[in-house]
Amino acid sequence: MIGTIRKHSAVLWWVIVVAVIVSFVVWIGPAGTALGGRGGAGQGEYGDVDGRPVKQAAIQDAYRQAQLRERLQRSQAPMPDEARVQMAGQMVFADLKIASMGISVSDEALAAFIRERYKDPATGQSRYATLVAELAAIGAREDDMLAMERRGIGQSILADILSIPEALVTPREAEQDYRRDHEEAVASAVFFNGSNYLSKVTVTPEALGRFFTNRMSAYQIPEKFVLGYVRFPGSNHLAAAEAELAQMPDLTNRLEKAYSQRGTNDFVDDQGAPMAKPAAMARIRQEAARESSNLRAREAAVAFYNELSQKSPMAAETLDAVAKQRGLAVQITQPFTRNDTPAGLEALPGVASVLDSLSAETPVSEPIVGTDGAYIMALKVRIPAATPPLEAVRARVTEDFRRQESLQAARSAGQAFHASVTNALASGKSFPESASGQGFAVVDLPAFTLSSTTVPGLPPYADLASLKNAAFALQAGQAGSFAFSRDGGFVLYLKERKQPSADAVKSGMPGYLKERRSRGARGPFVQWFTSEWEKSGLRLALEPRRDTNAMSMPQ
Repeated sequence: MIGTIRKHSAVLWWVIVVAVIVSFVVWIGPAGTALGGRGGAGQGEYGDVDGRPVKQAAIQDAYRQAQLRERLQRSQAPMPDEARVQMAGQMVFADLKIASMGISVSDEALAAFIRERYKDPATGQSRYATLVAELAAIGAREDDMLAMERRGIGQSILADILSIPEALVTPREAEQDYRRDHEEAVASAVFFNGSNYLSKVTVTPEALGRFFTNRMSAYQIPEKFVLGYVRFPGSNHLAAAEAELAQMPDLTNRLEKAYSQRGTNDFVDDQGAPMAKPAAMARIRQEAARESSNLRAREAAVAFYNELSQKSPMAAETLDAVAKQRGLAVQITQPFTRNDTPAGLEALPGVASVLDSLSAETPVSEPIVGTDGAYIMALKVRIPAATPPLEAVRARVTEDFRRQESLQAARSAGQAFHASVTNALASGKSFPESASGQGFAVVDLPAFTLSSTTVPGLPPYADLASLKNAAFALQAGQAGSFAFSRDGGFVLYLKERKQPSADAVKSGMPGYLKERRSRGARGPFVQWFTSEWEKSGLRLALEPRRDTNAMSMPQ
């Protein structure tokens, strides 16, 4: 952290800021988040990979892409900020490794990949335009999605380079695997869903009380924070940054060099089409001006921080007092949890790392550069985590209690049914006869294979992975043990297993052999990537700095 910046250290900051502004050679791209205060060394803020600098702007872009990836995958719980920062670092690391290996994914290759990936299998039409519209609807950027796709293609090429020889997987071995993966299971099942047993659950005060006491941590209200902050807009300095760029005698050469180093693949318009060189160079200039203006905003923030540092003791209230003296507004966030991005600080998605830096000893943050300027923040209120009384959450606890009791009832019924159907089959009864005799409905499932990823007509409550595990552990005519699922469970009866036809094997083997060799060869790539990632030091460089003196300025 910056720690206490003495009065005369403002001069040092001026030297650092001006040096960055006037000596830029290549710009990585628009900043998408702020990950300041994490340190770093070497050519970039976070060192370098094979001589290529790891810039904060690149980490910020990748951080935003990691957030988009979570949204597209519809993750149930948000990824912790520190994990997302590490993922962003791995994305940038992969990009630099791909570049250092001389791998370039052309616009044509990317377009062909997108045409195939986003083709509707039913109509053959592209779903890409729909995806772009969905991205716009959630405030996401198409260029982030394209960057992720391009990176994926590059990683695949890199993995192929580092893979084991294809000859290690023989056609005969691959055919055996193909037959196993494409053998069809024809089965039926009886499902025991908890929702069918909800009406039978009795809620008593004693049972509800015990349930709540045993699960109090599940109802805990997480710790919340309130921040006060002063924003120093980068837009206030954009004209000065543009003027400084215009005075550079070799500006055109610098733009040309940045354009050639980044490559044409980095520049697409709003429709995803490659940009003409003049437009791309104009964008580079805009990015450089924005980065320069944000650094100038940081300079103003440092001057403000220097004034704060003269106050003793420096407290959160000091931010308000100095801001009032200088005619600046202090914004106050609504209470938010560690995994939230509070309204007003959208330009700083890594707010959790700021929280880690604030304490009673360090109540005010260092100046932090965001996508729209610089910020100084103070922790106003820390609201401890608390467990509410039962009465405050009774409705939620009751719902959870009923759900758990109904699941237990469904699973008990399923286990009892398995015991009875096993005896019934041994005595010569059929699976449907045994089920109907006990009042259970038999569901005839569509055929599926070990390689199936989707099965049209499968009931929405049926988990395909669980069905595959159950079916391919049985012989025809057997009923499996009761299998637990999220909604309750099921007992599956295997009618038959169908081997793929000779024609299917013949037509499917060429593609399968290639995929099988590729799949088996990825191990060395994963080991190599993990080793190189650790050796790079990026993981450590991106970890939050908890030592408040770790980045103190010289006195």
